[in-house]
Amino acid sequence: MPGERFPRLFSPVNLGSLPLKNRLVRSATYEAKAAEDGRPTPGYIDFHRRLAAGGVGLIITGFAFPQRDGKLPRSISVEDDGCLTDLAKVPDAIHGLHNGCKIALQIGHCGRQVPLRVAREPVAPSPIREPFTDRMPRELSLKEIEAFINACAAAIGLAEKAGFDAVQLHAAHGWLLSSFLSPHTNRRTDIFGGNTVNRARIMTEIIKRAKSQVGDDYPILAKMNACDYVENGIEVPESLRLGKIFEDAGYASLEISSAMWETVTRKPEEIGWKAERIPEARRRIHSVADEAYHREFTRVFKQNLKKAKIILVGGMRTPELMEEILEKGDADLISLSRPLIREPDLPQRWFSGSNQKSACISCSSCLETLTEEEGLRCPLGSKQEIPENQARIQP
Repeated sequence: MPGERFPRLFSPVNLGSLPLKNRLVRSATYEAKAAEDGRPTPGYIDFHRRLAAGGVGLIITGFAFPQRDGKLPRSISVEDDGCLTDLAKVPDAIHGLHNGCKIALQIGHCGRQVPLRVAREPVAPSPIREPFTDRMPRELSLKEIEAFINACAAAIGLAEKAGFDAVQLHAAHGWLLSSFLSPHTNRRTDIFGGNTVNRARIMTEIIKRAKSQVGDDYPILAKMNACDYVENGIEVPESLRLGKIFEDAGYASLEISSAMWETVTRKPEEIGWKAERIPEARRRIHSVADEAYHREFTRVFKQNLKKAKIILVGGMRTPELMEEILEKGDADLISLSRPLIREPDLPQRWFSGSNQKSACISCSSCLETLTEEEGLRCPLGSKQEIPENQARIQP
């Protein structure tokens, strides 16, 4: 029977009130397929429709912006209700396949890592120089933080109106929300800095204000770092405290990742970690032993958190390993990014009985060759095309 080879991988699960048909998640990544003004293009919709047709249970889109000064070029806008009509075409296309795939909109702000062409003056909780870009951010005022919280809450309401099944706040990898959580980048002494509760306050305020608009049942997810891999950054004991705060605040799921841009600008011996432990998207995945490099983190989260579903991301390639991770209770769901860029039909092939691992060679050329003209793609090619009986979306 379909799915019987990997019964746990293809078992249903709920994220809060949202039922998913299987445990496979398309992890968000930058797509650069929206129009310059933030509208979804036919190419953007086709990209996500191809993922849905490939059999994944949940798609998390890449980085929609609630404020223009924190966007990535050619990313999706959720600034105001003027986006609503075009935005609704994305979940409409996914739901129109009638195969049970769900879609969540990721919401975020670049913060101190914003591209120069977007904002000449980056913003952050504290003025800590960003060594990757060698730029000094401006410290946000309390008024500006309040405006950002309200913008995120409004964006969540807009996503719900547009028909997205859930949203995910991007609070990992050194982006703005991540920089509030980390003691390395947050040196504030007011209510948004200092102790763990204060540094988490921006996340708890966003979900509280969003729930007042969308209700308690609408699933709000979060992506967070278990470890920043920088001096004075988040490490596991602190990330567990943050995770417990998020769980109690009502976040339905936590996707566990690590690192920020400046992590890779320093030599490993300078900060005391082995080189292979640092990058958040590693290249050297040559064997099963190289996969699941965040597994030790999700295992600890699963042992300590009881309500929020835990998503493992990082180097996943082999379905037998994914099945084992779920069987041992080291995660609730498995998230993939680069493999689904190359082969969006992987979930369907595994569901049909194949045990062939992903053809992705972890070269990251999908990201390094990304241009605004073509957007995200695997330059080595994809085996998957849109079936002939499924016409291309024409928004």
